[in-house]
Amino acid sequence: MTGAVADAIHQLNRHRGLARVSEPCSSGTATVIEVDVEVELPSRCRQDGVSATGVRAIETCSLFFDNDCPLSAPRVFLRKDFPLNLPHINPHRAGQLVSPCLFEGSLDELLHRFGLDAIVDQLINWLHQAAAGTLIDLEQGWEPTRRDSCPSNVVFSAERVAASAPADGSILLVNAGYVTMDGGLYAILNTELTAQIDPVFDQVVHDDQLGKWGRGHASAFICRAPVVRGQPHIVGHYQPETVVDINTLLERTAELGIDRTSLAQGLDSYYSRSILDMQQDPRTWTHGLYAIVVLVVQRPVSLVGSPGRSTEVLPYVVRYEYSAQTPFEHKATVHPAFHAHALSPQLLARTSGLASADTSKPLVILGCGSLGSKIALHLGRAGFGAMTFVDNESMSPHNAARHALVEPISVLAPPCKVTLMKTAFEALSHVQTRAFDVDAVAVFADPVQFSRAVPQDGALIVDATASLKVLASETLSVAMNESAARLARVALYGQGRCAVVLLEGCSRSGRVDDLTAFLFEHCRHEIALRAGVAGDGSDPTRVFVGDNCRSLTAPMSDATVSRAAAMVGLQLERWLVDGLPVEARLCVGVVDASGVGMSWISTALGPTTVLDVVDDGGWKIRVLHPVVQAIHADAIHWSPKETGGALLGRISHENRTITIAGIVNAPPDSIREPARFVLGTDGLVHGLREAHGNSVGYLAFIGTWHSHPQGGPHSGIDRETLRNIAENAGGLPAVSLVWTPTGFTCAVDRW
Repeated sequence: MTGAVADAIHQLNRHRGLARVSEPCSSGTATVIEVDVEVELPSRCRQDGVSATGVRAIETCSLFFDNDCPLSAPRVFLRKDFPLNLPHINPHRAGQLVSPCLFEGSLDELLHRFGLDAIVDQLINWLHQAAAGTLIDLEQGWEPTRRDSCPSNVVFSAERVAASAPADGSILLVNAGYVTMDGGLYAILNTELTAQIDPVFDQVVHDDQLGKWGRGHASAFICRAPVVRGQPHIVGHYQPETVVDINTLLERTAELGIDRTSLAQGLDSYYSRSILDMQQDPRTWTHGLYAIVVLVVQRPVSLVGSPGRSTEVLPYVVRYEYSAQTPFEHKATVHPAFHAHALSPQLLARTSGLASADTSKPLVILGCGSLGSKIALHLGRAGFGAMTFVDNESMSPHNAARHALVEPISVLAPPCKVTLMKTAFEALSHVQTRAFDVDAVAVFADPVQFSRAVPQDGALIVDATASLKVLASETLSVAMNESAARLARVALYGQGRCAVVLLEGCSRSGRVDDLTAFLFEHCRHEIALRAGVAGDGSDPTRVFVGDNCRSLTAPMSDATVSRAAAMVGLQLERWLVDGLPVEARLCVGVVDASGVGMSWISTALGPTTVLDVVDDGGWKIRVLHPVVQAIHADAIHWSPKETGGALLGRISHENRTITIAGIVNAPPDSIREPARFVLGTDGLVHGLREAHGNSVGYLAFIGTWHSHPQGGPHSGIDRETLRNIAENAGGLPAVSLVWTPTGFTCAVDRW
């Protein structure tokens, strides 16, 4: 059992919402922990021990911790026979554990933001709502069917497809251009949805630098339940995604009121016409014969994220395996596909120029999304061409709203963002540009990947991923510690009201996690910054870009992102031209009163003091430079008496790191004597709560500090005081920091 799993078990055992936590066991490469949740059933169901929706009073759930724990969140499953006619259930196959959709974003991000307890809280809340039948409020809209890890994407206008689906229940066949690779399909339906008569499938196979792939044209079958006497067939019950083959597809079709016989006959006829087409040899279709099926379903209310549209579109990809020995045997698999809205592309361009002698430094850009692509293009158009792009995401039509590149609608897709950025830079004559289609987390975790992606003479690594998981991997990276390249992390907060650049100091004397804590410590004292970071709330507003739960993005106009990207790009440009500062830097742009411009400030952060503590399994204590200075000044001021105060910081269980970012001064009723300091209580709780709120909830009370003017380690009284604090810390580690004339000593305790 790893230390990370042991930490998880400790946290689970302390969670008040869990009735039982099992011993860990192995399942393949994962470690499984079962937990029992006492579900609050409606009063009328308590005697039976099960709700009307089929949720039991005690639900046993399984948490699967993979090998990369704690970088990745545990996978959460319910029992195999959990009722499936509820919303917010992930795609499911019979006989498997049921996977609930606990969170509208990534559980990895939830873990790194709020910890394991937040995931358990989401599970408990999900079960309570499932028991009460309130997993979704129809007044808020209909939640689209959950789809995860689909290998295919189908691009079309949902509104146009819904309007074109025949009202009499017949099937509309339209043309779709496609590209297929590795069993997945990227297809774009004919924009006009022109009806096809007796269409056939075709495929051209390629084997080139992209690998083995095929392209051609397939038919899309658009169908809906018939409209009877002017009234559509409304489906108001939830169904998890269970389609895996022709039979389950036809079963789902019938459940939605659609003529399964017509669809089955249409697919059979399409297959037969295609393999009998005299102008083609189906034996060359090594990637399979494809058909696309789009089921149009009328829901009782508008879809969440699509006001005014109450029709849900469910695309599926049918893949036939052709055999010359048994050509008429229809061997087919079916899988759900992601739907992406087709959007018109936009051109985003800004220009500037510098002397070529200043622009030869090798750079690495992690994350080629809207912010990363714009920053890169600002630098590229300024002449910085020795660029390496790292990103494992592909372009989706919604990216056209803000991405620096405008990709024409094409079947040669899904295009990798790094490939598109490399192509754009090569169009600017930057022929030395490199692209790596890989997760940034893997780059920091694997020294081999790091050495491939980061040149030995690399000057700057720019992290524009906005991912907390990437941030965690950066702080843990041994390869980054040994690299001469500097790391900068850029991000937008408050829906674009605040832009931030965090530049690490030389030899990582001030890391990106230190600078993140430093940012929120500044929020305590600067009202405008706090308002800019907080924005309209702590969580981004939802914007749906397709009919699936994963389609989330932050609502910002292109101009908002471009405004921030221009300032960030200019700051990076100045550093690269004038020389990177030695000390770590926090640079922040905050929107001005007009809401159009931004004010920009740059603050240095001196070297962080790092203390290794063996207590509680071992912790790294990182004391930010301003805290060291403030404690030193206070200790000297009160010497020879002891003095002290409360500590504010951030605890990372994932990194076994405690960052001390700020202090709250000792209350006036504190006792200072040559051999004793007693922290007062007058106004202390209020001060700590205020500090927590003013840091936008990022920093919290983590312990105390006091001075030993005569030197010496923690006394027995110090240890007892720490123990008392730990007992009231809710299972979190508590810190006792002691200042002496020769340096700091630290102790950690946890109850």
